[in-house]
Amino acid sequence: MSTPFVGYMVLYHSQIEEYLGGLGGLLEQQSEPGQCLPWIDFSERLNLIYLGLLLLGIGTILYKIFAPSIVKGARDINHYVVETIDTVSARNLRSMFATIHSRRSTVASTLLQRAPWLDRKASLKTASDALKKDDDNQIKIDVLRSFYTVQDRHTARGVLYCVLALYSFGFFLLAIPGLAFTGRVLCVVSYDLGAIGQ
Repeated sequence: MSTPFVGYMVLYHSQIEEYLGGLGGLLEQQSEPGQCLPWIDFSERLNLIYLGLLLLGIGTILYKIFAPSIVKGARDINHYVVETIDTVSARNLRSMFATIHSRRSTVASTLLQRAPWLDRKASLKTASDALKKDDDNQIKIDVLRSFYTVQDRHTARGVLYCVLALYSFGFFLLAIPGLAFTGRVLCVVSYDLGAIGQ
């Protein structure tokens, strides 16, 4: 990811030429000077970078505020399940099931058919005893995965779309100066290759 920035510093930044034994400032050494002028002024590039970083910052702040803690704390759904499966209790699973039921009732119905003790109508002792019989941890895994999915995909959807829009537009603005500079480099290369071919 850092290659474009390092490449720019090493090959094209005129201020670094004296430190790298002649490298740097290569855009100003083109065979036909004046053919490939900057497409975007420095101040415009700076403004685009600032706005792009500002949008990414706002998106990150919204994510930190509104994203569920389990989504922020786990790398992905598998990491969450592995980290939680050994410590989760019947009480926790029933609480998770209540959240799943409130957001994805069809998934909750399927889980309830396989493990009726998830419903709070059953006593906690019944739930604990039934959980001990779950030797392969399949019920635990399914409840944990469903709970993570509900938290990840069915919580604060409006904010999620807002963060997605901020990130998309922010990265787009950040890409414009880089693409413009890359276009200028390709222009210089094409003119230099044309000069060699003549």
